[in-house]
Amino acid sequence: MNNFAIVLCLIVCSVTGVLAQPPQQPVEYVVVEGTVTDSTDASPLDRVTVRVEGSGVSTLTNSEGKYRLLLAPGTWRLHFSHVAFKHRAIQIVADRETNLLDVTLERAVYELPGATVYSRQYDAAQRIILEAIRRKKDILSQLADYQYDAYTKFIVTDLAKDGAESIFLIAESQTTAFWERPDKYKEIITARRQSGNIDAENNLVTVGQILNFNANRIEIGRFSIVTPTATDALSSYNYYLIDTVFLDNRPVFRLEIEPKSVAEPLFVGTIDIADSTFDVVAVDVGVNDAVRLPFVDSLRYSQRFAHFSDGFWMPVDIRLTGQVHLGIKFPGIPKDLGFAQSASLYSYSFEQGHDKDRFDEFIIEVQDGADDIDSSTWAVRQTIPLTTIELAAYHLIDSLESLPPSPGEVAMSALLASVYLATVGYPDLFHFNRVEGYYLGIGGRVSPFSPDLNLRLKSGYAFDREKWQHEYGAAYRVSRSQRLWVGGYWRDDIVKRPTIVSELTYNPTFAALGWKLDPFDYYHERGFELYAESKLVNFVDGRLGYIDVRQTSAPLTNDHSIFEDSDPIIRDNPAIIDGRLRAFNASLTYDSRPLMRSKNRVIRIDDIERTMLTVGIEYASPDLIDNDFEYRRYFARLFHRQRSLGMGVTTLNAFLGASDGDLPPQRYFTVDHGNGILYGNGEFSTLNQNNFAGNRVAAVYLNHDFDRLLFRKSGLPLIKDVPFTLQVFSGAFWSEFRDHKTVAGDELINTTAGPYAEAGFGLGNLTPHLAPFNMGVFFTWQVSKYDTDTFNWMIGFAF
Repeated sequence: MNNFAIVLCLIVCSVTGVLAQPPQQPVEYVVVEGTVTDSTDASPLDRVTVRVEGSGVSTLTNSEGKYRLLLAPGTWRLHFSHVAFKHRAIQIVADRETNLLDVTLERAVYELPGATVYSRQYDAAQRIILEAIRRKKDILSQLADYQYDAYTKFIVTDLAKDGAESIFLIAESQTTAFWERPDKYKEIITARRQSGNIDAENNLVTVGQILNFNANRIEIGRFSIVTPTATDALSSYNYYLIDTVFLDNRPVFRLEIEPKSVAEPLFVGTIDIADSTFDVVAVDVGVNDAVRLPFVDSLRYSQRFAHFSDGFWMPVDIRLTGQVHLGIKFPGIPKDLGFAQSASLYSYSFEQGHDKDRFDEFIIEVQDGADDIDSSTWAVRQTIPLTTIELAAYHLIDSLESLPPSPGEVAMSALLASVYLATVGYPDLFHFNRVEGYYLGIGGRVSPFSPDLNLRLKSGYAFDREKWQHEYGAAYRVSRSQRLWVGGYWRDDIVKRPTIVSELTYNPTFAALGWKLDPFDYYHERGFELYAESKLVNFVDGRLGYIDVRQTSAPLTNDHSIFEDSDPIIRDNPAIIDGRLRAFNASLTYDSRPLMRSKNRVIRIDDIERTMLTVGIEYASPDLIDNDFEYRRYFARLFHRQRSLGMGVTTLNAFLGASDGDLPPQRYFTVDHGNGILYGNGEFSTLNQNNFAGNRVAAVYLNHDFDRLLFRKSGLPLIKDVPFTLQVFSGAFWSEFRDHKTVAGDELINTTAGPYAEAGFGLGNLTPHLAPFNMGVFFTWQVSKYDTDTFNWMIGFAF
């Protein structure tokens, strides 16, 4: 499977946003199937709800009007419902292996003469929506918990093709979901299958939390959108009564939803509300132009509800559709894609209560046997039949996947791999820096014997350093529920000094080889570390470690660059204090992001709104164990991101560090000058190639991304239609040495006599034709008085 296609599917699904046993397979069952058509013109009816009276069984017709039910032999009463059509109830004796029942439905909009079509009656609609909001409040006050089963289908199509060849991939899942007031939610994938171009582990298609359209706000990407039945909805929408339709032979008011502001992200469409009870029975909406989803458009969302004996109207049909337009052609991936997610919800149960440990960090889990379901068991719960085209597409895709790639595909894949290696890179295979020079090796993480045992293997040669380098490690999972891992590693390798801005996982090869831009300092380390890490409570992980290594300075070996080869090396690699370091370390991390568990893989869902706080300590002392160093090093790091007052997303990065004792240079707190290529939050842009360090440090960086909202809400001609995005940012840091014994090389270290501060702004979305790559330009002014850049502008890219 093309990895980018997998990522694309997961991105698209993200805008919609405990082990449970699947229902027991009947010992014997029969099939009831047929086609539902319009009695007027015999056209097939899509999305007809077919409900079996006296059971939790229901299904939906597909776009060909076909439905399929698996029932125990006997006499059953089937109910056929569709908005604007007369409800029909038909009794059938299901006594054969396959029982055919074709049904026609009569249109019903004509049954209220003089009252079926309205000229956008505003006042009547206002009264209806007020009653619907009151009704929603009553329902939510009564509903404590529920659960349901669901079948979900996700299809991506190539908009340039037709028929079975147009379907790019198919993913299906069967799930059981649980909800509890106020907003607890969990969904378990009990069975799944997919076309051959998707790995099962990447099939995480579920109904998702967008199910709850009764919430006051729906989060789509960076936008928090007022729902049409929110308690404050009338301040955001106008409502117009445009029609009367029918559902289950009862009149239903159809209201048009009109945003009051073109600058505020809002829904556009219709909402259907039942006469007399004022329950919401259907929603069909898109979003206005204020909602900008990169390379995604034509977004459409709909729900249909059914009445249950408990008195609740609950969703039984959810659909999300849209299009994706890529400005760059990727091998094997169409430039223009359509996607459609369909979910059929059934077997509701209310007020059953849930186990106290039902809800935890995991909002989505994959049951262990989800990929081992046989075809008969799958058929019991596939409540939306596949169409003829979809069945043909399954066969076509699986056939193509078995063919060897063409020479052109192999060449293009090799080219892309080379570009990836040179830019983002795989440092275990190849990297470049001013200490190692060119490095070639082999390595990675594998689990050859058990998913509970991870091995880390790396060996390679640094050509300019003229030395082999190695790292070997292993980690064993002791407890899956507690995510308890114990492990260790041995290394003889060049390592990076810890920094505050750039993550140690950043690979500077592209910038270093091209322009000598590298935010890191390096030293040599030989020795081992032992550690244990585990979940302590929900959303909080802990780590304990012991390190026993010999550390030595590493000299410069290479001053080469592709584009600035004549310039000298701008920044030296500061020396460290050579010696044997034995230290204990411990840290606690709170991460608010919920989790998904797919068999042995744990995936964090990167919500727009999240908080991560890490506090840690490192302790080295010869009084505790023979050691060349004595110090205590403390730090705290905070990352917080939130939507702010409907005007975009605010991100805060903060760091505090302090130590006592004689902190060696390899453990100094360093504010580095950043990578300078890919733009992000919390990077000081006016440092040029200067790092600041000390044994005390404090740093904070604040970024607010308005997207296009500030331009649109200005209402000014020309300005309101500017297609660019806007962000503003500002940061400050302070570093010093206090009670510190000076060592050789400290004279090369920058410190601050007072806070170092900068501020600026950036314009993004400059290259929509290059989607999914986004180019931005950023302007930053230093507002303190240090001998670095007073002004910097930079062109950067983000994905």
